[in-house]
Amino acid sequence: MPRINAVTFHENPSIESICRIVKGAGFDSIEVSRPPFFNKLTTVQLRRDFAAWARRAGLSLHGFDAWVDIDPYSTRQKTLGGLAGAFDFAADLALGAVISHDPWGSVNSGRSPSQCLADCTSMFREAADQAAASDLELLFEPHPDTLSMDNSWAIDFIDGIGRANVGLVYDCCHYGVGQPRGYVDAIPALGSRIRHVHFSDGDAQTYALHLPLGDGVLDLQAIVAGLKAIRFSGTLTNDLYNYPMPEDGARRNADRIHEVEDALGIEGGRR
Repeated sequence: MPRINAVTFHENPSIESICRIVKGAGFDSIEVSRPPFFNKLTTVQLRRDFAAWARRAGLSLHGFDAWVDIDPYSTRQKTLGGLAGAFDFAADLALGAVISHDPWGSVNSGRSPSQCLADCTSMFREAADQAAASDLELLFEPHPDTLSMDNSWAIDFIDGIGRANVGLVYDCCHYGVGQPRGYVDAIPALGSRIRHVHFSDGDAQTYALHLPLGDGVLDLQAIVAGLKAIRFSGTLTNDLYNYPMPEDGARRNADRIHEVEDALGIEGGRR
């Protein structure tokens, strides 16, 4: 059940068009993104209508790339409110998981990693409980400019939250940039905390440039082997965010994503 992240096509304002492109490229599952899905599906009824339409179109839905502004220091309640809205959206569509992140480096504002850890753990423990009440996983996607790109900090963060519905997203592109010499070794270090994978290639230097498989320099076979070694049994999504020819990239990726799923022995999602 090859899945692609709808954020790949976030510059296209038409939900219907994105879904038809995804299906035509050979994917049959979508990870939903904030623009345009959250921004367009503004009522419970619209969400129900879209879910029914997607089923008729042969598309399953799993995961919400939430894009909520995260600041546990200055705007904690606003952040929790934004996450609550994401949980409601994901629950209405039965998406199973909401993807967020710890604060950007600029938001940490010179605080020590230990201070950030304490504040982030406290706030996200509360958010995780909100997510669990709606039967959702809360997954954190490390980026090159977040503290969670450090394996030790990420482990302390996830273990400190201490909730069964919390885990990490391993994004090949982000780890290739954030840990250009250690992106494969990060997999056994993080182990079962990895619940979801954004699978793409990358050039190991350009922030958030998710390339079609084979177009970059990442050792994708080693990544798959690393995931097999930890007995990864979560979910996987192709991601082509920032690639300027997304339709072509998607068409070239669909069969290979299916092969990766087969190699890992996983299926699409909780549906």
